[in-house]
Amino acid sequence: MKTNSLTLFYLKIMKNYSVYLFALVIAFALTSCGGEGFIKYPVDEILSKTSNDKLPMSIVLYDMDVKGSRRLNKFKITTNQDDPSKKKETITQWLRVSKADFGRNYENMGMEIASKTMDSVTGKPKISKTPAPPGYSNYVGNQKYGSWQRRSDGTSFWAFYGQYMFMRSMFNLATYPVYRSSYSNYRRNYYGRRAYYGGTGTRRRYGTGSRYSRSTSRSGYYSSRRSSRSSSSYRSSRSSRSSRSGSRSGYSSRSRSGSSGK
Repeated sequence: MKTNSLTLFYLKIMKNYSVYLFALVIAFALTSCGGEGFIKYPVDEILSKTSNDKLPMSIVLYDMDVKGSRRLNKFKITTNQDDPSKKKETITQWLRVSKADFGRNYENMGMEIASKTMDSVTGKPKISKTPAPPGYSNYVGNQKYGSWQRRSDGTSFWAFYGQYMFMRSMFNLATYPVYRSSYSNYRRNYYGRRAYYGGTGTRRRYGTGSRYSRSTSRSGYYSSRRSSRSSSSYRSSRSSRSSRSGSRSGYSSRSRSGSSGK
């Protein structure tokens, strides 16, 4: 009996030790990742908490900052977006985001990063989290709200109907009109699949650092140190990822770029 009791006693000790060891491993893993732990994406919570009577709604990246290891975002939330009598804009307080989510949205200042609308076919809420210029995903090109107007030079631009004319200023279309050619490119190659920044080559029309973002920003981001802190954190994160990727692949960037074949 004594032998059995001792055996059970030691088994209990080993079990407790295993639990303790597992906890240490988890703690070490979190520390090695910068001590960040799990941080829920605030946009998901905003979407889930917005009731159907507040739709359609839009979320725009309004501001960003980095303080120590904390990455922060502010969002502009617009509910009842197509009804001027009910439309409401709210700027959130600083909300902490994960390193991954901060990096994912760094290029999207002034962009719509999420929207929630009622699907006209199913009658159920429809969520989009593909970044796009404000207005592109739900209003521009939608014949319920406006139509394409042709100019004397042959180009076509989007114009809202009278009752939705407030959207013209809301999306800054007076200064940045949407032309049919660029919008067709968006619908054909980007809509619902990847972020669209417009422009040609490296000169983006929308997104962080663009003329659109700088001229429409009301947060003071570009004239503050938040801009340099955010940029530094983003570049550092990208450099770190590239370094790890290069180490895993087993060859350097020099060997990749040294064989262009031309």
